[in-house]
Amino acid sequence: MKTSALFNLCAAVIVFSFVTACSPVSNYDPSNNVHVTQLETAQTLWAEEGNANGDPYTAGKAAYDIAQLTGEAQWSRRATDFLSEARSQNPQFALATAYLGSAYGLRARDFPLRGLWQVIPGPGFVRMYYVFRAEALLNQAVEQDPQNPITRLIRAATVINMPGIFVSHETALADFALLAEWEQNPNANAAHADVLTSDEWLREFYDSYIETLIEQGEDARAATYKAKRQRL
Repeated sequence: MKTSALFNLCAAVIVFSFVTACSPVSNYDPSNNVHVTQLETAQTLWAEEGNANGDPYTAGKAAYDIAQLTGEAQWSRRATDFLSEARSQNPQFALATAYLGSAYGLRARDFPLRGLWQVIPGPGFVRMYYVFRAEALLNQAVEQDPQNPITRLIRAATVINMPGIFVSHETALADFALLAEWEQNPNANAAHADVLTSDEWLREFYDSYIETLIEQGEDARAATYKAKRQRL
């Protein structure tokens, strides 16, 4: 590897070392009733399915939810293990592929090495691999089921929280724009109108989109979606 290329790669890792948000939701808040319910539900499902005889998708999704909320690295590892198994059993299962991609995003977020330690060859670049793997799987999931608002939201909310030096924020913003169209007119995606009008999906969409709009400096539009969020 040329010296300049190695320098640029190390510089990129250093930039990445200061980015910790690779998760589509905020960390667990015990005062948030939604978070409490999500965590309790996920823990119950894991207790039932997180074994050799359980359903790998259900177990993987449960581990994903726990990892998403708690930030504990052991759960993101379990999520990728079980969701990989679910995907191997059914390679065309777009939701398993999407959650697997987002789980790799969680592994990048929860990676134990930080700061300049990440320029060490080997372990220091594993976190970058997780990000690249996450984006590749998320893109594949949307290709498998492009009209599915869940897979699109998973990709948008995960990718927008990763460093733009490594992933395409333009793709995430385009996803959000399309989802906003579907949210305004669910009949434009009639096959998934039930999802688009569900409180659960709307809550996740509003929370992610509001944060993104604020980051983009679109406070007026964010306020519009905040009002919608409050009416749920």
